[in-house]
Amino acid sequence: MSAVDTLRKRYLYKVFANIITGGAGIVSQAVISRGLGPIGYGNFNFLTDFFVKFLEFLSAGTPLAFFTKLSKRPHESKLVNFYFLYIHGAVIVALLMVGGVVCLGWQGWVWPGQTVIYIFMAVIFAGINWIFNGMSDVLDAYGLTVAGEKAKALQRLLGVGIILFLLHQQWVNMGSVFGFNYVVLLLSIISFIYICRKYGKSIASLSLTTIDMKGYASEFYKYSQPLILISMLVLGAGIFDRWFLQVTGGSRQQGFYSLSFKIGAACFVLTSAMTQLIMREFSIAYEKRDLSEMSRLFRRHIPLLYGITAIFACFVVVNADKVVTLIGGKGFASAFLPVAIMAFYPIHQTYGQLSTSVLFATDQTRLFCHITWFSLLVGLPLTYFLLAPAALHGFGMGAVGLAIKMVVMNILINNIFLYFNAKFLRLSFGWYLNHQVISVVVFMTLAFLVTWGVDHCFPMSHHLLRFLVAGIGYSIVSLGAVFIFPGVLGLGRKDITFIQQWIKNKQGR
Repeated sequence: MSAVDTLRKRYLYKVFANIITGGAGIVSQAVISRGLGPIGYGNFNFLTDFFVKFLEFLSAGTPLAFFTKLSKRPHESKLVNFYFLYIHGAVIVALLMVGGVVCLGWQGWVWPGQTVIYIFMAVIFAGINWIFNGMSDVLDAYGLTVAGEKAKALQRLLGVGIILFLLHQQWVNMGSVFGFNYVVLLLSIISFIYICRKYGKSIASLSLTTIDMKGYASEFYKYSQPLILISMLVLGAGIFDRWFLQVTGGSRQQGFYSLSFKIGAACFVLTSAMTQLIMREFSIAYEKRDLSEMSRLFRRHIPLLYGITAIFACFVVVNADKVVTLIGGKGFASAFLPVAIMAFYPIHQTYGQLSTSVLFATDQTRLFCHITWFSLLVGLPLTYFLLAPAALHGFGMGAVGLAIKMVVMNILINNIFLYFNAKFLRLSFGWYLNHQVISVVVFMTLAFLVTWGVDHCFPMSHHLLRFLVAGIGYSIVSLGAVFIFPGVLGLGRKDITFIQQWIKNKQGR
């Protein structure tokens, strides 16, 4: 089997698993948001986002170093052991930090309006989540993606059963939601360990010595050193965004933004399946100094994934009011505008995730830092003026303001990344820029026309029926547009011919 076939198989399994987990996630978020309400949902997401980012802050770029190095040296079990020891150390530091803040009585300032027990539960959640992501990286680096994605899908389906049981028993509250997440993540981690052992892949080495520790620490530091300061500043800025929203807008606005972010992330389901896989392929190709293969991977996959994400996101933009009602319920009705704005976020995040994977795979961490410095200089003042109240010379826009900031900065910074990657890989930046605009314009137009037609044909029908009919009609029209104008997905006429021939061959069997 060729490397391309292997990549395709692993990607298809990731897509399959992500569709299942994405669907399960939507069901879970619908139950949680309705059970907690805007305020409770805002508090839960404020705390979990805070500590996930805080632990990323403590990680100091090590996850990228770990995945890149393990992809190149998959038989080195000591590397895995060192990384997970680092994770446990970082979680202990976070727990001690929270304990110190609580003892000093500062928790009301650092985490406005939050209960101490839930603050500690959020730290534990973030730690388990980091271990889960680390184990997922291990499976991808070992080439065990298929087995790993099957396990993820099964655990997420089990999670849906658990959350629906909690809903039936009317037990949906902050404590039970944290417990639900613990169970799903821990079961996934256990299944990942089982998969590694089943395929003879060690994830721990008892022979890790002090010399090994110093060696890996030096190696990680050398790789991550350009990233340490900038990563801390970026994550600090991310924490500030949510903290400032909590201070200026309160838990309700936090809940509206959190729902918009979760819905936007659902549009990213297909692209996120490819990120780690393509980064692994970029790392391997660069190790061989095969720039032509890197260019082929970039040209082949990134415009396609951008277009696919645009298909989903544009439909959500046009139908934001229906999506909010279906997932969040009437309590989140005012969140439709943040949801419509944030639906644009995953479209350009496609370029962000995959373009930055080129930079990290090719050790261009300093360039990444320079661009990120620029994003901080622009982004922090933008956050302040969009969220601060009028008395402090701001616009007081709450969740809408933070959504605008995220989308504007996402488009700007990811296109800067794209420019340098196109230059490095000798590709046309102008072509990719035109493709971004054309794809969004085409699919936004189709989504608007189909939705307008359905709403006028079924004006008195339930919003769920109109949403489903519009979704089916939009899918058919979008598919037709792709076959007529394959360039909207970065495809050529030969690709469409190949797909048609493949379908005929399947039908003939």
